[in-house]
Amino acid sequence: MRRIAAAALAAGAVLAASVAVAGPADAATAHSWQTADGWGTLRGYGTWTHTSSGHSVKLYLQDSRKNGWSPGVQFRTYNSGYAKKTDSVVYFFVDKYNRPADGTFSQYRGAYTKGYNSHLYVREVGVRVSDRHLTAGPWKKLY
Repeated sequence: MRRIAAAALAAGAVLAASVAVAGPADAATAHSWQTADGWGTLRGYGTWTHTSSGHSVKLYLQDSRKNGWSPGVQFRTYNSGYAKKTDSVVYFFVDKYNRPADGTFSQYRGAYTKGYNSHLYVREVGVRVSDRHLTAGPWKKLY
């Protein structure tokens, strides 16, 4: 009886160790990112996670002064062979009059989870308050 109990205990320990080792392997680690500083007063930043089943990018926008421009961010994803790409819309805040927000703020904008899963790029976009004209910076590779 002691041998059976010892064997069951050993088998349980081996199984628990294999689950403990395999569990965190697919867990996503959050990585920080921020846009290239093309604008001195506008910035996009946040964290991104990537697993075999998808990605998630948390997005914050920051504007350090009122200057006629609102901070925006755009994402681009590619499939594994770079043959197909998807560009997101430009994410930015609007004020109570539905104009691009211009002022001093740093706020959470949301999460981006769409597109292909192999490669992710981000770029900073300035949105002119008067007419929503977009001026975009260079793409920055996140993964």
